[in-house]
Amino acid sequence: MTELRGRLLLDGALVTGRVRFDGSRIAAVERLPELPGADAMPIVAPGFVDLHVHGFGGCDPLEDLAGMARALAASGTTAFQPTLFPAAPAALGEQCAALARESAALATGARAVGVHCEGPFVNPAAAGALPKDDLATPSVEALRAVLGSSTGDGRAVRTMTIAPELPGAMDLVRELARCGVRASLGHSRARAADAREAERAGAVGVTHLYNAMTGHHHREAGLVSAALVSDLCFAELIGDLTHVGREGVEVALAARGPHGLALVSDALRGAGTGCAHFHSHGRDHEVRGGTAYYPAGEGRAEPQLAGSACSQLEMVRRLTANGVLSVADALVMASETPARALGLEGELGVLAPGAAADVVVLDGADLALTEAWVRGERVSLAPPESSPARA
Repeated sequence: MTELRGRLLLDGALVTGRVRFDGSRIAAVERLPELPGADAMPIVAPGFVDLHVHGFGGCDPLEDLAGMARALAASGTTAFQPTLFPAAPAALGEQCAALARESAALATGARAVGVHCEGPFVNPAAAGALPKDDLATPSVEALRAVLGSSTGDGRAVRTMTIAPELPGAMDLVRELARCGVRASLGHSRARAADAREAERAGAVGVTHLYNAMTGHHHREAGLVSAALVSDLCFAELIGDLTHVGREGVEVALAARGPHGLALVSDALRGAGTGCAHFHSHGRDHEVRGGTAYYPAGEGRAEPQLAGSACSQLEMVRRLTANGVLSVADALVMASETPARALGLEGELGVLAPGAAADVVVLDGADLALTEAWVRGERVSLAPPESSPARA
């Protein structure tokens, strides 16, 4: 029986207690009397759940999902949705099928909890860092090419980012809901009215809030406006303080609270390696301040924001060290909220009897990761051996 003592994340607060697990499940959680000096105890929290991560530790999900899973677990992320860039529907479907097989075979590291397809049914005018040439026109037939047979499991696709304003997109939102796939609104020029219609059709998420979407205007509300006032959709938030500035995070937190916002990394393969440059999906990237950019050139006068080079834990540290979030709220956004977004509350993202024994231990003011457990097995925190040089 393993026992961990410290300040436990319970019901959105840090309280003194202990958690015990034997095997892959938590057996008991007990609150203990608050004693002097309790604030110096390590934090015991649920493992983090990343809804949106394209790569990590020098690994790409289509090339080395197992390596990516090990590197993520060693950074405190114990469950994740490997996230794919757009591709032609049939090709994307083949990628999803391959990733589903790899996910089922994972024996160590973070658990893969379904594939996130970021596109291809998004608006070219809001493609951002996504390759425009790989986008597709929404149709149920094209969607079926991604998900496969109507009698199959959807090739393990759990989330698909979609632009609801595109012709035919609402039919896709309804079909995704029918198939049990989360429709997440993003890379979009939608008005708030489009977003509301998509919610009624079954949309349940918003992809990287603020980024690559229509903003807030007091006479012409956009997707950001709808995301901030809706309780029906969980909104992803990239927490590197570059993709979204401090004030933007504070507005979102005031509107939705930590239980409506899921902290995501949107990390690329160079994340977790400390490298200053890496190559991924045929493009060079440079890292500045924990954020990945396409370098200037190729028609760009300035570097273009591409993705993150931070783990979820690094984002928790940034947000708390800068006084943007309390430690408890940041931990909720990295664990409980994304688990609830996936419909896995009670299983992941919580310290409770019967829940998965996916746990992290953080120590000191700098929230140093001292232990990580997945399925009740302690994870090696050794740096990844993979190289991010080429892809």
